[in-house]
Amino acid sequence: MAWGESVNTEDESKRIAAVREYFHEHMPNASIRDSYDGQRLAQVFRIEASDFGGFRDAVISTEFLMEHKPDKLGKVLKGWRVVEHLRSVKGTEVTVTTWGIEEKDG
Repeated sequence: MAWGESVNTEDESKRIAAVREYFHEHMPNASIRDSYDGQRLAQVFRIEASDFGGFRDAVISTEFLMEHKPDKLGKVLKGWRVVEHLRSVKGTEVTVTTWGIEEKDG
């Protein structure tokens, strides 16, 4: 894997696209940008939506992304209710790892 500033492999692109598709499906009017955070070893999806009155970050660990096949990522994110966590978090960030979901305050 070559996670980093630019997506280097087709596999990485498919995994990131699957996550973006999940967010677009559940928040069709949202603006979604993503970038890689090397310090956290995660792909960060910044989502701006009227639902939030601003933005939220969904921090998806590369370990989580690699654990699930691209065609299963959306189903796992839906099952874990990631969008609902983004809507209800008191802060601006939700982290998704192989261990589950963590909401960050502040």
